[in-house]
Amino acid sequence: MRKKLLAFAVAGALAAPLAAQAQNVQIYGLLQMSVDRVDNGNDTGTSMADNSSRIGFRGSEDLGGGLKAIFQLESSVRPDERGGTWTGRDSWVGLASSTWGEIRVGSMFTAYKSSTDYADPFADTVGDYNNILGSIAHDQRPFDARANNAIHYISPNWGGFQLAATYGMNGGAPYESKGDNTDRSVALTYKSGDLILTAAYEDKQRPNGEDGAVKAFKVSGGYKFGNTAVALVYAKEDYGTVFGADADRDVIHASLKHSIGNVDLLAAYTWADEATDFDDTGARQFALGAVYNFSKRTSLGAYYVHLKNDDFAMQGLASGGYNPAAPGEKMKAFSVRLRHAF
Repeated sequence: MRKKLLAFAVAGALAAPLAAQAQNVQIYGLLQMSVDRVDNGNDTGTSMADNSSRIGFRGSEDLGGGLKAIFQLESSVRPDERGGTWTGRDSWVGLASSTWGEIRVGSMFTAYKSSTDYADPFADTVGDYNNILGSIAHDQRPFDARANNAIHYISPNWGGFQLAATYGMNGGAPYESKGDNTDRSVALTYKSGDLILTAAYEDKQRPNGEDGAVKAFKVSGGYKFGNTAVALVYAKEDYGTVFGADADRDVIHASLKHSIGNVDLLAAYTWADEATDFDDTGARQFALGAVYNFSKRTSLGAYYVHLKNDDFAMQGLASGGYNPAAPGEKMKAFSVRLRHAF
């Protein structure tokens, strides 16, 4: 009997700190499956997409003196195909202080990429602004990418201003190779009430030094008027030298979100000029959407997107992985997405 009591006591003593530790770990995720009807300019078909569904673990430990250890492990999940990639999304470990901010080490979206997330009400849908912004073609997306082997810093809030910076040692082929130490990104954000303003810069070195770096600069602003939110983004994207010619362009994105009760009405327009020395390489996208929010966690949305490529452009629909059949093809899609956050 005494042995049993001793065993229970030891088990309880071990379980207590484990339970306390578990309270600092959060399991979270997004399941956002859609059925899509897509016209790629040649064929029209119906498919299902996971729209960047994910599961993650994040947590912290109080180290005393205002210092915390923080971590996140986030993985993609693909319920439509029974697959995913372990820690294939933002995954890092770091330290956080109320005095000097946060430092994270791992793999993550860059400060540049993340700075204008708020301006895209169609994120993770067929109408995502990343179909054009940060992408010169469906398979060339240097400014819509994570930095690997990266160090990321987030400053404290200084009177509404906040600085973020990313230094990546390998941002992903074909723009960097491991150890190049060439993925550099910085963003400054100002928030005051319903107003948000951002400015961001990023450059990446290609493996072949003679091709030079790709780089981009963007500014944005957003404001919320009661139940209506508007945002505007301007980006200057320079893709360096391609086939001996310059490839830089201007991109403009505008979005609108209006809420009526449980319904969100969405509209967005994204325009990219043709690259400097490449005629007929521009693209334009118009997206419309309506979302019914059953709760803060669960929603059902319907989305329509029309993407027009110039004769030699090949922009696709990034979220579903849908690409044009050939250069210059228009893409149209209608999507119904069920989203649940946990």
